[in-house]
Amino acid sequence: MKHILILFSLFYLFSVPGQASEQQLKVAMFIEPPFVDFIADEWLGENVEIIKQVTSAAGLTTEFIHCPFARCLSMVKNGQADIMMGLLKSTEREKDLIFIEPPYLMQHKPLRFFTLTSRKITINQLSDLEGLFVGTLRGGAYFKDFDENKAIKKIEVTSRKQLVKMLLKGHIDTFLEREETIRPLISLQEFQQKISLANYQFNQPVGSYIVFSKKSSKRELANLLSEQISLAIKAGKLNPIRQ
Repeated sequence: MKHILILFSLFYLFSVPGQASEQQLKVAMFIEPPFVDFIADEWLGENVEIIKQVTSAAGLTTEFIHCPFARCLSMVKNGQADIMMGLLKSTEREKDLIFIEPPYLMQHKPLRFFTLTSRKITINQLSDLEGLFVGTLRGGAYFKDFDENKAIKKIEVTSRKQLVKMLLKGHIDTFLEREETIRPLISLQEFQQKISLANYQFNQPVGSYIVFSKKSSKRELANLLSEQISLAIKAGKLNPIRQ
C-alpha cells in the first residue's frame, strides 16, 4: 500500500505541470501602436488587454511571442504559435487558419494613402496607384480591389515603422495604413510638414479576428474562445466598434 501511495504521489507531481502547460496558448504578437506595443519588457495596448481578457475568462494562460507581422503569420500557419490577432478574413488565409467568430473588432476608420507633401502626388482613385511604388506590410491584406490588382507595384516591408522611413527617404511613393497606427511612429511636426494624405481612401467596415492555427494541438479551444468573445460583447465588457 505504501508503494502504491508513493507511485501515485510521483504521478501527480509530474502530471500536473504537463496539464497546466497544455492550457497555455502561444500568442504571436506584432507591434501596432497604440493597440499593441512592447515597452520596458511589458506588453501594452488595447489588443493586449483584449486577448488577456478573453483567454483568462476561458481559464487559459498566454505566452506572448514578439515577431514582425509576416513572421507571426508564418508561425501561426506552421503551428509554431497557437493564435494571433488582428487579421482580416480571406479565403486564402482560411486554408491554414481558424477564424474565431465573432470578430473582436469591426474597424470603421479608413485606410489612407500617405505621400510626401514635396512630391505632390495625386491619388484620387485606385488606378492612380499604377506606376507608383506602393509600400505594404509583408503578409498583410488590405481590401480586395487593392490586394488583387497586379498592375500596382507593391514593395513589401516587415513593419509600419519601416514604411514611414522608406517614404521619408523617397524609396516608395506611398503606402496605405490607418492614420491611428502611423501617428505614433512619427513626430507631430514631421507629420505636419512632410506627410500628406491622399483623397482616395478605403472606407468600409472590416472585421479583425483572433485566429487559431489549424496545426495547433490546442485548436479545439477555438470554440471556447468564440464563446468568451460573444459573452464579453453581450455583457458590454468588449466593444467591437472602434470609431
